[in-house]
Amino acid sequence: MPIKLLSSEQFLFAANLVANRFFFKQKFDARIRRILVIKWDEIGDMATATHVFELLKVNYPNAEITLLCKNFVKSLVEHDPHIDQIITQISDYNKKYDLVVELRGTWQTLFKSFAHKCKYRVGRAEVRAKHRGQQLHEIDTNAAIVQPLFLAKQPSITPRLYFSEQDASLVNDFLQKNKIEKFMILHVGARRVLRQWPLDRFTWIANYVKKEYHMDIVFAGTNDDEAQIEMVKQALTFPSYSFTNGFTLSQFSNLCSQAQFYIGNESGPLHIAAAFRIPLIGLFGPGVPRVFYPRGEKSKVLHHVLTCNPCNQINCVQPTNPCINLIQVTDVMSEIQRMLER
Repeated sequence: MPIKLLSSEQFLFAANLVANRFFFKQKFDARIRRILVIKWDEIGDMATATHVFELLKVNYPNAEITLLCKNFVKSLVEHDPHIDQIITQISDYNKKYDLVVELRGTWQTLFKSFAHKCKYRVGRAEVRAKHRGQQLHEIDTNAAIVQPLFLAKQPSITPRLYFSEQDASLVNDFLQKNKIEKFMILHVGARRVLRQWPLDRFTWIANYVKKEYHMDIVFAGTNDDEAQIEMVKQALTFPSYSFTNGFTLSQFSNLCSQAQFYIGNESGPLHIAAAFRIPLIGLFGPGVPRVFYPRGEKSKVLHHVLTCNPCNQINCVQPTNPCINLIQVTDVMSEIQRMLER
């Protein structure tokens, strides 16, 4: 029988599991004064993890909480009142912390936990091992990682995102300059092609919302999305607006807080919008069911889960009709009508 080798990520998970169980203390006390949270991950992953900072601050109010994250994600959480310091280079993890919370780390961060002799350490590996075969929603996974640190059962705290007064002012200037009052955000980009709903279908949706609900259309995304946004905008019969180059993630958070609706592919911006409980529709293709669905009574997911799901999101077994294309324009229109007219 051939031996199935562990992938690099699985091997890292196994190493973290062994380290946390056998090399770091398991009985936690209230004398924790310095906490490092490691979240070396993408935008959407961070948006589904912010309740961890609040849980830690509530239970350890006198502790200093430092976050280690990628630099391009920093602006999403830099105004979070539960975080005392943010570092964006793994090399900046250069001192001892009483507690290390590994929401998503690397081999380097694991080695540094040993090198700097942290006292306590908890991480994703324990939760994934406990729920093997039944992966929790990402929000629940992050909460479960820190649950052993607390003496009592914690209240249900959901992810929250924060922005500054300056962020709000800049967004209001954008809205006022373009005379935008009632608007829907469209995010047409995606990190992978197989997550990308066809652009012409976004055009249909934009025209429908403008005609039936008299909303302005604001396209959001990064510089990489601008070419696709322009293709959709040029096919519209009315002016629309772009919120891309020059705006930060915390400013996008403020934009979401003021929007009447959001539609977009599975991506980071979808989870930012979900944090503000606005009506939204997430368009899912090859993604794992449920684990990264946006939460909330105003959130709707359209997802055709095929027998080939989950896949590596790179090589499609039916490239002429990928699963994301199975979502029809009429499906989205029906959900818009149901959500806005109920």
